[in-house]
Amino acid sequence: MLKLISKHDCCGCTACASICPKGCIAMTADSEGFYYPEINENLCINCGLCEKVCPLLHKPAQHTILNVYGAKNCDDGIRYTSSSGGMFTLFANAVLQSGGTVFGAELDDAFQVCHTSITNTGELFKLRGSKYVQSNMNGIFKQVRTLLAGGKKVLFSGTPCQIAGLKGFLLKDYTNLLTVDVVCHGVPSAKVYNKYLTEIAADTGEAVTQVKFRDKADGWKRGKTLFLTENHCMGSSKRRETYMRLFLNNVSIRPSCADCAFNNKRSLADITIADYWGVDKQFPEFDDDKGITLVLINTTNGQHLFDSIKDKTTYISTDFEKGAQYNLAVSKSLGLHPKRQYFFDNLEKKTLKELEAEILPPV
Repeated sequence: MLKLISKHDCCGCTACASICPKGCIAMTADSEGFYYPEINENLCINCGLCEKVCPLLHKPAQHTILNVYGAKNCDDGIRYTSSSGGMFTLFANAVLQSGGTVFGAELDDAFQVCHTSITNTGELFKLRGSKYVQSNMNGIFKQVRTLLAGGKKVLFSGTPCQIAGLKGFLLKDYTNLLTVDVVCHGVPSAKVYNKYLTEIAADTGEAVTQVKFRDKADGWKRGKTLFLTENHCMGSSKRRETYMRLFLNNVSIRPSCADCAFNNKRSLADITIADYWGVDKQFPEFDDDKGITLVLINTTNGQHLFDSIKDKTTYISTDFEKGAQYNLAVSKSLGLHPKRQYFFDNLEKKTLKELEAEILPPV
């Protein structure tokens, strides 16, 4: 039986709950809004599967990165609506056009972040772009397994720990599975995110009608995080906006994110993608401030996928050290903010802006 000694030891991937043959593990939100396994010991048969599939009980070793690229989609329209260089859309398109299914995170009609599947290119807009909230993964791993067992080609995208959880849950390799993970700074809880939506509605007198975590109207490097209502646009640059400041300063992230087990050449995905921050300094002639993706090729399947779409890109070869130089999350864990506990202890007593003012220096 899985014994959770510390919340630092659970990334919330849902592998344990998904694999349990008796259905006795439920993912339950704690006071911070993060989900953890809760085991009904009366139903547990001690089969050990939950321990076998847990990615934090079986942390991967470092591996060799086959190739590293800076890349941008030749379609500037796609690039504009993407967080960085629009490469995920090309990878997903390749699978969809071969009759496959693509899984990724979307903002649903209630602006909640959840994993979903799509089967045609017309739905790709749902999965495009970053969503800075831990996504709801309920039932997703089982859907993936059913498709794979039926011979369907699948591309699964998510955070590195979600990929690791899926790989553990599947219990074997599938030749029809491709995986793409995103370099992750950490994941804020849905409770913090929903509190902010409520506070914006209270401030404006209107419900939020659109969320743009990475708006590029002023360029990729000056991207903004925006929360829109019918008559208001709330937000600013990601380094100044309240929700993003709390996230980027590691105030609102999950405890396990303090020491990521899957960055720094330990990803289990075929391809890892990230913002190629610093490309303007390293390769200034390649930068146009529309967004460039750092692409890390982890496996030969990942290389084949990249090769199949590279004629639709402009790309350069680079290396891991350059890619990690200005995007620290590629190779480092950044720890938790020293006032993180104070933040969550007071989350229901104060607004996010009040907590921001108390915890973080003015900008």
